[in-house]
Amino acid sequence: MSRRFVLLVSLLLLVFRPGAALAAGRPESPPPWIRYNEDYSFLANPSERTDTFDFLKYISLGDAGYLSFGGDARERFESYTNETFNSKFPMPGTPLTESKDDNSYFLQRYLFHADYHANDWLRVFGQLQSSLECGRYRPRMTDRDAIDLHQMFVDLKAGIGREGALTVRLGRQEISYGAERLVGVREGPNNRRAYDAVRLSYKQDGISLDAFVSTPVEIDPGQFDDQNVRDVYLWGLYATLPCPRFRGVKLDFYYLGLSKPSTMLPAPPVPPIYAQTFATKPPTFAREERHTLGTRLAGTIGNWDMDNEALYQFGQFGSGDIHAFWIATDNGYTFKNLWCQPRLGLRAGIASGDRDPKDPDLETVNPLFVRGNYFSEAGLLAPQNLMGFGPSIRIKPHPALSAELGCVTLWRESLGDSIYRPPGLPIFPANSDFGRYVGTELILGTAWRAARHVGVAAAYSHFFAGDFIQQNNGDDADFGALWLTFRF
Repeated sequence: MSRRFVLLVSLLLLVFRPGAALAAGRPESPPPWIRYNEDYSFLANPSERTDTFDFLKYISLGDAGYLSFGGDARERFESYTNETFNSKFPMPGTPLTESKDDNSYFLQRYLFHADYHANDWLRVFGQLQSSLECGRYRPRMTDRDAIDLHQMFVDLKAGIGREGALTVRLGRQEISYGAERLVGVREGPNNRRAYDAVRLSYKQDGISLDAFVSTPVEIDPGQFDDQNVRDVYLWGLYATLPCPRFRGVKLDFYYLGLSKPSTMLPAPPVPPIYAQTFATKPPTFAREERHTLGTRLAGTIGNWDMDNEALYQFGQFGSGDIHAFWIATDNGYTFKNLWCQPRLGLRAGIASGDRDPKDPDLETVNPLFVRGNYFSEAGLLAPQNLMGFGPSIRIKPHPALSAELGCVTLWRESLGDSIYRPPGLPIFPANSDFGRYVGTELILGTAWRAARHVGVAAAYSHFFAGDFIQQNNGDDADFGALWLTFRF
């Protein structure tokens, strides 16, 4: 796999050429992760309509408002060698893995949305999702969904004061906060994540306040059969405030609550992807009620960029108490006056693990609904019972082209706990007699914006197995991906 993918990456780098410049004054294509944040009301002015798809982005309905359409298509090839580190131990609720766990396959994802703005206070947004998979051995739950209603919500908006706005959002929707360390839309995997939720949002002068109650939507492979997960609830308060002393920096404060039912193997009433288990508390999926208090400081000051987050979790798991923490940092400095504008970055973090498998208390952090590709596009490990750091360098030879090389070295935070893979299932049994060093992942990523609506990206990583994986009869792992995205 490594030779095949390195060849693909090399060919891609050879054909990289600067993309076409955008029309002067025209906003860039919006980020791919939240489409409902787009605002095309400026296209009411015909002179602003300079793009091929502008006739779909603003369709005037006269006194009845306007309608906007948009879509995404992603074609992605992925290849793994030793995806689960060639483990000879079964993951909870799954059969024994083979001596080799290799996969090469093709993923397709299609999204289409309609956004109707009736007036200043009423909006309806709907989005379809179709995710297809070809060639993967043991497809994951996030790989397939023939076609389904991914989002459908109604916004009711009221103005408050001169600049404030209060919005009530009802229905199925994507939810994303901060760096998506706890609540995200799962952009990396083939199926994005949605929630059936009621959300109240207030925005004014750079201040954003959110309150919500939700239940995640499970992915079923058929047609229009996705439903919310029974008895699993996520609720919270999230506030974003400008930092008064540093322009360009914002402070987040949040509380998140999670409730999951008690469940026994082998037939849980909720899908295993949502039923939490831990290596130190087998073989039961115990009832979990977890509360998270956290804060985040993120933004830019001159050439510096920062993203620092800390959180504490408490609650109950089965008959035991929960006491867990997570600290994560991602900071960098960009040499804007040098060729390629190199950015030197450093990521570091520590996510707690369980101390004693013999007592009922639990110290393993739960990353809730973290993005699936937290450490890298490979998504080999979840941020649980890990501590580590990793330097990186990113260059931009052209505004349309970037490349990044980095690594992350990981150790077990607690010797009494195991390591986990998304969505939070232990890979090996907990063993305090084994080493702390988990391994080092070397990561390469490139992205080329070939045109306003077309992007090409590639990723490669090699995970050098450390003592803990080798002592569990594990081995190195490789991952490669190449994908093309079309968005309008």
